[in-house]
Amino acid sequence: MYKLLVPIDGSEVAERAMQTAVSLCQKREGETHITLLHVASVEYYPGMAVASVNINLDETVSKEGEELLQESLNKIKNAGIHVDSVLLKGYAAKEICEYANENGYDMIVIGNRGRGAFGELILGSVSHKVLHHAKCPVLIVK
Repeated sequence: MYKLLVPIDGSEVAERAMQTAVSLCQKREGETHITLLHVASVEYYPGMAVASVNINLDETVSKEGEELLQESLNKIKNAGIHVDSVLLKGYAAKEICEYANENGYDMIVIGNRGRGAFGELILGSVSHKVLHHAKCPVLIVK
């Protein structure tokens, strides 16, 4: 089985990474599998933790992640590929690499930047860290 891990964050480039993974699987003979991975992390919301005392930030970020994963699953569920999703909490690059390494993925397909100005800085560093720390090949999609 050919297994691809696709980290997503709701950005346009993450959407392209997801579609690239689908295309790679459709061109390959044999059984294929895509796991969509979202890391719920407050690192994407730097000022909110202090400013929003009455909001359970962890719960809010997790709920947004679950909704994002479901929307993404719906977009590719009829592509003829086995697809599942995983929501993790923590620091994105660390969680992505650990999950890929522990679960034997053949490749990580990741966008080169994230959402918004701060998100682009963060995911840009995430894709860079994943490239250097993952044990499997990494395809960075622009």
